[in-house]
Amino acid sequence: MSSDLCWQVIRNNHANLLKKRNVSKPFSKEANNLKNVNSPRYNGLCRRKVIGIEPASGGKGIIISHKTAKYQNKPAKNLVKTTVKAGPRRALNSIRRFIRHNSYRKDLKMAALRRASAILRSQRAQPFKKSRRRTYKAVKKE
Repeated sequence: MSSDLCWQVIRNNHANLLKKRNVSKPFSKEANNLKNVNSPRYNGLCRRKVIGIEPASGGKGIIISHKTAKYQNKPAKNLVKTTVKAGPRRALNSIRRFIRHNSYRKDLKMAALRRASAILRSQRAQPFKKSRRRTYKAVKKE
């Protein structure tokens, strides 16, 4: 089935669709949808070539998942996942390299990089902030 026909079938009703009142564009929570928007461009179900970025287990690194042409009629084997546990610069460069060298959906490059950098930023350790001590005079006034 072509991706356009698949999109026409599932665009208004599927299990991962989040519709709310007074929201013009519904959200979608399916895997490999980089912006979680219900649109044919970012859809992770219908397209032949999709790329997904998700956090790795253990809170270190990211998982890059993409579809292969070899198993297009076998959905269970179709998705290939690669874990990147290197630093943030190397992880972002590996996403850039993957998209460039495999001719893989150049329109999703910035969305993939933004999602990966947000995930890596959330995994960074937060600095410990010491609470400020109150002076003896301030305590005594109360």
